[in-house]
Amino acid sequence: MTDQQKDVWDRLWSGGVSYAWDPLSDALLKSIQTVAENVKGKKLLEAGSGTGKISLHLARLGADVTLVDYSENALVNSRGAFLQAGCEANFHLADIRQIPVPDNEYDLTWNAGVLEHFTFEEKVSILKEMARITKPEGTVLVYTPYAKCLPYQIGKAYAEKQGTWMYGVEEPVLSLKKEFKKSKITLVKETHLGFLNSLDFLDFLPGSGAMKQWMHNWYEGLSAEEQSHFPGYLLVSVGRL
Repeated sequence: MTDQQKDVWDRLWSGGVSYAWDPLSDALLKSIQTVAENVKGKKLLEAGSGTGKISLHLARLGADVTLVDYSENALVNSRGAFLQAGCEANFHLADIRQIPVPDNEYDLTWNAGVLEHFTFEEKVSILKEMARITKPEGTVLVYTPYAKCLPYQIGKAYAEKQGTWMYGVEEPVLSLKKEFKKSKITLVKETHLGFLNSLDFLDFLPGSGAMKQWMHNWYEGLSAEEQSHFPGYLLVSVGRL
């Protein structure tokens, strides 16, 4: 990742950061709980932790959590949130391609909204490092913006054209099969989640409120089978060692 991209995140985390719970965070938490089966007592590391909001909730559920980010502002925010909540965690200021922890240490190593900012080779480097620190038969779990999700793509494209996109270089992902294979991680499955969350990206378009609400109501009126035909905001890639 370039220094310019790092500056993007330093600026974002230097402002006021909300730790209010939201639907996307809830969907991610439930997904992690499903993949991990039971997080209580397990060692989890978030590689590129940002606010650390979800790791904080995992800690509240009894997980032993570690947060790694190369933004000092991000870790300052996270430490403050954990302190206020009375929860413990380990914090490392580091590039996630060189995480300062021993081999085979964690039951689950994960991140959300990180790999899409890197090139193919950088993704592989990150995944290899995530695999190194994960226990044998442990799990590597990655969430990335899904290239098949139309509302996300529309909102992102409009914002980039208008110069209002604030997340720097971000390439949505169709699959991480090649990256997992090159990293020697067995890709167990890929699914998606968060179609309703993707509607928030339509906020970049002026006057989209009514259409966004209509789409929300329409989607909720569909059966689970019908909803499955509409790709969600995040691709969920689950790997095993």
